[in-house]
Formats: sequence, C-alpha cells, structure tokens
Amino acid sequence: MKIDLNLFVVFEAIYCEGNISKAASALNLSQPAVSHSLAKLRDHFDDKLFIRQGNQMRPTALAKNVIGDVREALHQLQTSFYQSQNFEPSTSRKVCTLSMHSSLEASYLPHFATQLMTESPHMNFTSKRVRRSELENKLASGDIDVAIDILLPVSDNVKHQQLTKDKLVVVARKNHPIFTGKLDLQRYLSQTHVVASARTSGPSIEDFELGRLGVQRKVGLRCQHLMSACRVIINNDMLLTLPENSAKMYHALLPIGIAPMPIDLPPLDVHLYWHSNVDKDPANTWLRNKILSSNTLGQL
Repeated sequence: MKIDLNLFVVFEAIYCEGNISKAASALNLSQPAVSHSLAKLRDHFDDKLFIRQGNQMRPTALAKNVIGDVREALHQLQTSFYQSQNFEPSTSRKVCTLSMHSSLEASYLPHFATQLMTESPHMNFTSKRVRRSELENKLASGDIDVAIDILLPVSDNVKHQQLTKDKLVVVARKNHPIFTGKLDLQRYLSQTHVVASARTSGPSIEDFELGRLGVQRKVGLRCQHLMSACRVIINNDMLLTLPENSAKMYHALLPIGIAPMPIDLPPLDVHLYWHSNVDKDPANTWLRNKILSSNTLGQL
C-alpha cells in the first residue's frame, strides 16, 4: 500500500508537540488538515496512534514503537537534501536554535556568540530554555539544534561532550561577616539564603546534598534569575549559592564577594548535547565545533 510521506511529518509533529493545534501551528497547517492526516495514518496502521487525555494527545504503544524509525527515515531524507548542498556559513541563512537555562546562557553565550555571528553574518541564532524532560524530544524533532546543560541522564540517541567543569560557591555582599574567618557549615546554616531557580518549587542541588547530611538551611527568598538574586543580596546579609563561573561574572559587575562552599559537593559537569540524527549534518557539525573550540570556555 502506498502512503504519503508527508503523513509521517504530521505524525512526528503530533508526537513531539502532544497536541493537534500545536502540531498544526508548528507545520503551518490548519487543524482540520492535521486531523485528516492523522485519520489516514490511523487507517493505515489500524491503530489510534494517539489517545486524547485532557488537552494532550498521548501516543499508543504502537506509536512509541514506530517513532524511532519514522524520525530516522525523515532525517535520512533531510540529510540527503542538506548533503546535496555545500554548507557555507558565510552565505547560509539557516536559523540555529540553542537551548540553555538562563544562568548558563549568561555564562557561556557571550564567549562564542560573536564568533558565530562574525563567521555567519546571514544566519540567525536563537537561545531559549527547554524543559529538561523535553530535551531529547526537542533535539530529535529539530526544534533545537544543540543544548548546553549540566550532565543529564539521556538515551544513546543523544550525543554529548563535556565543555567544562564547574562547582558551587557562596556569594554575599562584599563586606559580609562571612568573609572574616572560615565559612564552615554551621555559619552557612545560620544565615538566611536566596534560591534562584526557574522552577517554582523543589530542592536545589545544594539543598539535596544538605539533606543527605541531615541538615536544612533557611530559604528566605526564591526568585527566577541569578542577576535578580545577586542584586538582592548586596543590600542585606542573605547568602546565595551558585556555580563559580556565574559567580565570577556577577562579581565583575556587582559589589559581591565569593567564598568556597563549606561542604564537598560533586562537580557540575557542563555538556554540549545534540541528537544522533544530526551527528553528520554539516551545519550542526560546524555549530558544535565552534562552541567546542571556543578558546574562552576552558578559562571560565
């Protein structure tokens, strides 16, 4: 039986977006057109493929089984098209999307953005935040080209390479009493703390490690961005715990000091992620190499 390959593009979009309307928007199609394509796929596979649960379309077992093959086939077609043309960054008008959380964006993006834009003046680069639970799907679908994040549990379909190692440090206003003498765990716990996180709840890395020691700190403020947190602490005695690379950057901008973390914590490994689908894609390879070869990354 012959089947329109465009139907599999619709299938992958619904799988990635989990919603008919969002899939239609992503494909620049009408919602009825996407629903009609899904009906044809259901007839072809003799399976519902997606079951509506609230506003979400949840994949069936069959859909989960075939998504890998569908994505690989679509990628092979895409790769054949790309490889038929010579990728030339100086003339390319490709749009590249990178995923970075705000703290990593502030620390890393400035160190390779200028080089990217200088060598590819007609390309467009976008940095956005993707939920870690959605990272693999977004990489597989091509919604993002690469991601920079801490070491995460990912499948073999996602490739990654370490960019650098980081560690947590403590930051406070420049003349804070913690900078007179050693900052031990008791002094650390005696202070009120600020937490900067895009999540509205849940323990931070340092809270998780403190919990393993059977202790808990007092969090007086939770905010969304590190810059906000740093500006808050310069006017009071609260402490902020953050990655050292970020701390050094804000230290150069604000009247704050940096102290070592009073407990030993595992290092924060920062990695570059991409999907195996684009491992040999010339544009993605160029982008990765520029990020990995940035001379400043190892000096942060």
